[in-house]
Amino acid sequence: MGAYLVRRLLWAFPVLLVVSMIVFTILRLAPGDPVDTLLGQRYDPETAARLQAKYGYDKPLYVQYVKYMSNLAKGDLGVSTRHQDFTVKDVVVPKIWISTKLGFFALIIAFSLGIPIGLYAALARGTFMDPLIIGFWLLLDAVPAFVLTTFTAWFFALKLDLVSVAWRGILSPNAILPILIMSLPAVAGIARFTRASVISVLGEDYIRTARAKGLNERTVIISHIGRNAMLPLVTVIGLSLPGITAGSFFVETFFGIPGIAAESLAAALTPDFDIILGLVLFGSTLFVLANVVIDVMYAYIDPRIRVTGRRG
Repeated sequence: MGAYLVRRLLWAFPVLLVVSMIVFTILRLAPGDPVDTLLGQRYDPETAARLQAKYGYDKPLYVQYVKYMSNLAKGDLGVSTRHQDFTVKDVVVPKIWISTKLGFFALIIAFSLGIPIGLYAALARGTFMDPLIIGFWLLLDAVPAFVLTTFTAWFFALKLDLVSVAWRGILSPNAILPILIMSLPAVAGIARFTRASVISVLGEDYIRTARAKGLNERTVIISHIGRNAMLPLVTVIGLSLPGITAGSFFVETFFGIPGIAAESLAAALTPDFDIILGLVLFGSTLFVLANVVIDVMYAYIDPRIRVTGRRG
């Protein structure tokens, strides 16, 4: 397992290098110039040329890329043209941290509800409870985000006066509304995936054997059904982890949360080259690491994978 992890981590470097080359080239060749956007109606050719030289945009594309990668190797992600030369780290890190905390709690709630709901629906297959439960969460998932956000704020903040919509930090009671809005619609997909995974396991011979041996039903569900059904779910959980850093544009805008979602959109529209490239590389790194974690969890949950790996 140790050698496998080393190989996977070494493969991450060429993957991220290719991603950086592609995104860097697309950004530089795409329509839109951050200097033109920065100057706006105050555009002056002399000033524009000076800013182009300042940010290195007047250099050939390969020179710009080599300089960016050399700075990146030193931990320098560049500067933001839209934020008047603040570094990318200063702009992005605090906003990503806020969105990550929101997304983490939303993910915990979504999986904490979705997995047992899907398990119960699978065990209740053939009864009215199965379509009733799944149908309810699918209905909630079908509600547009702006409708759910507006209704939730109106009902809990204005009518019941339980919370305020003003953002006061992740630890304040006011954070429960945006967290619920981000988590509850995701329950439907998790529950359906769990249900399908459990149903596929229920038909296996070892489940019938476990019940024929007289094992307690709780033991069968936890040790045999749940453990084997978790393998596909590990992939879903692992690939969901990078998404917690992305935030939710509508939720963050509505509640005035200074997260990364609005910053990402603004950087794409400006465009702000270093902000966009920094976010893409950050997300790509998380995605690669998430795949490594998924493989490790596979081996931990299913001993057969460990045995196959040793033989390989």
